[in-house]
Amino acid sequence: MRRTRWLRGDREESGAQPPVRSSLASVMGLASAAVVGGGVYMGDALVLTCAHVVNDSLGRDSFEQRSPDGTVVRVAFPGAAEPHRAYAAEVVSWIPARHPSSEARPARRGDRTWAGDLALLRLVDAPPADVRAVRWSAMTEGQKVRAWFGGGQQFTYADGFVRLCDTAIAYVDSALVGAAIGPGYSGGPLWCEEEEASVGIVLGVIEPAPGDFSAGQVVRRTITVPWQAIDKELDRAYFRRPAEDAPPRPSTPAVHPAARHAIATVVAEALADPAVRAAHASRLAEELDLDVAPDATAGVDEIVDVLVSRPRAVAALCESMRQSAPDAALQLLYIGKMALIPGMLSPSEHQWLMELLPPQAAARLAEAAKAALPDSTFFEELTDPPERLLDEHERLLRLVEKLEEFWGDSAPVPDNTPRVPALLRAVEYLAAVCEEPTAGGLRGWSESVARRLGVAQAALRERRDDAESWAQGERSATHRQPRLTVQLTRVTRGTPGTFRCTAWYTSGREDETDRRVLADDEARTPAAITRVLHDILKREGAVATSTKVPVIEFLMEADDLDEPVDAWHNEPADGEVPVVLGAEYTVHLRCTHLRRDVDQQRSWRSRWAHLERGKLVRLDQRHSTALQVYGLLKADLDASRVILACDVQHRQQLRAVCLLLGVPVVLWDRARPSASRNDQVTALMLNGPIRGLPLRVRQHRARALAETSPDTLAPALVWDDATQLPPTFRWSDPTGQEPIR
Repeated sequence: MRRTRWLRGDREESGAQPPVRSSLASVMGLASAAVVGGGVYMGDALVLTCAHVVNDSLGRDSFEQRSPDGTVVRVAFPGAAEPHRAYAAEVVSWIPARHPSSEARPARRGDRTWAGDLALLRLVDAPPADVRAVRWSAMTEGQKVRAWFGGGQQFTYADGFVRLCDTAIAYVDSALVGAAIGPGYSGGPLWCEEEEASVGIVLGVIEPAPGDFSAGQVVRRTITVPWQAIDKELDRAYFRRPAEDAPPRPSTPAVHPAARHAIATVVAEALADPAVRAAHASRLAEELDLDVAPDATAGVDEIVDVLVSRPRAVAALCESMRQSAPDAALQLLYIGKMALIPGMLSPSEHQWLMELLPPQAAARLAEAAKAALPDSTFFEELTDPPERLLDEHERLLRLVEKLEEFWGDSAPVPDNTPRVPALLRAVEYLAAVCEEPTAGGLRGWSESVARRLGVAQAALRERRDDAESWAQGERSATHRQPRLTVQLTRVTRGTPGTFRCTAWYTSGREDETDRRVLADDEARTPAAITRVLHDILKREGAVATSTKVPVIEFLMEADDLDEPVDAWHNEPADGEVPVVLGAEYTVHLRCTHLRRDVDQQRSWRSRWAHLERGKLVRLDQRHSTALQVYGLLKADLDASRVILACDVQHRQQLRAVCLLLGVPVVLWDRARPSASRNDQVTALMLNGPIRGLPLRVRQHRARALAETSPDTLAPALVWDDATQLPPTFRWSDPTGQEPIR
């Protein structure tokens, strides 16, 4: 009696259509609803088709080489509940057709074969809920494959066999029975029932030679692109495959037979009991989102097939076996690592990390990884692709995958224990500069993964200590920036809109104190003050670099905090380079005179000491009285940051209460608040380490100069560092008595 297979396609034993039906896409002409070719859904709102199909859709020459940037292509999904609904899509990766010869010239009309010819489209809106990403497997000679017309009608299926599979292209021959692959099939997937996956896509057909038919003519021969070639072409185009709906089968070389045998031996011994094996197989299928027969028992060979062909499968099974068979789990993990099976993390561990990582995680994790692994070379590989082709999430996925490939950080570990993986070290460094609860969540994640991998907790704690030391250095680095402190006093008589200013400068060296560099009674306009301050910093050699941006802090009266000093500029003459203070320098405000009372100063120092861990308070339209703010800040004496999103008429009063109660960081938008602008203020506050907020504000101000949108944020920042007391006027009493301030 034939045993029911454990791993199956969606249709097996159910009479349903092949699962590829839910992945079929139709590419339609721009000027009409006619189908010009097919495509296949890849997941993550991406559709793969042929470049010449897109050209046909747009009415261009089939082998046009230029990418149709910014042009919308219409796509439908014949396997969805609404098969004729059109979705707009944009080209995000373009690989034009080329001749398959070594010269790799562009393909031309008359070429009987060609290579490349791929286009990746991203849907503008979300795809239908019932569309699924296709599964992929490597194409090999002898496979039986099936294709459909671009419209996806079931009766249009055409069968054939892979007769020759080369590096860039493959040939499928069809018998003179049933339908033949022809025009309109290009871009559609080639489904292999045996593999339960797509193994390539249709490029075109080789047309018979002109003239009378002869027995030697080529009949029903189709040009296709194997999945191996598609995978390489997309990697070369620097576009990462999505893997959200169903993990694509890797096209990497097969696992060495010796490694496969070793894996099978471990699985057979550890899961000899059928009930135990069934339990672990069920969890493995759930982790990898495998389609399995509900009444079938997984065999050892079937489990091994999954382990050697699916990324993260080995990690998933090791995670499942950690409690019941820890030694076998570590042995299996070691074999998988030596066999270069991708995926150090299990799917659940990977998802857990993605959920924990803070906003702008790609840049922040990269920064932490560079600090954690200063001698590593893999950062050079990460900078190869143009960043414009990868969005934030894709950069993060790529960074995590690259870090997973480094199973050790080269630092010592206790005897007979695995090295600390590079990813865990990088996450520890990131946690050291994050705020709670993110920091605690990341540390909990690394501890959990370390236990599964057998990493000694002592080694992990050592990396955590290194991370804390680095983070302290990063925090103290904010004190080493060149700083110009400017006491600004509004002139109430004479020319309106003018100010008197006194300035002190320090280079940031620990052995240097602030020295006065400007002191006079001249009333100056904002443009004149901008020129004077800029000249002082140039004279002192305080030039902005990628690692050191001079700081200008303005000491102001509470009533003047809404003066847009960050927007002050030098009113440049023709040919003169403009200087905008808030873009050229890190500009923030201070209002220290409000805190005369000893208790107020004590509260200020306490809140500053809790800067990373203190609560963020957001004051919005619901808050209009000083009593409300008083209650919020007295309820949480560690609250260190406030976002002012209240109505403009209440801003000055509520801000003053915050400063009186010792809040050292206050951020607001100078314009009238709105929901979208308030969200931008919150994002500016939260999207990075809190001590990097002044720099983020400067970067935003610089970028905003190129914006024309009326919704562009105009942030103002009070940054009152309790460890850096502002300089004050000092006079000496000529009688020799006590100095007067």
